[in-house]
Amino acid sequence: MNNIYKTSDLYLSAFLKLKGHQFTIEKNQNKISFIFDKTDVLTSDITDYLSENGICKPLLFVNSIKNLKNLIYNS
Repeated sequence: MNNIYKTSDLYLSAFLKLKGHQFTIEKNQNKISFIFDKTDVLTSDITDYLSENGICKPLLFVNSIKNLKNLIYNS
């Protein structure tokens, strides 16, 4: 369990997806979780996002959110 990072935060997950992190989706009744392999780079990207220091192209971020929503609702 220490080797994974699990979150239900759609926007954080979209940011991490945009940064190239691989993930899986876990559905548990009405809750969705995004599961990432926990690495130093992942931890750094999470810190950047949460501290509002993360940098990405806005349109790519919006597209990443849309892609995750499609994965959630169409699977």
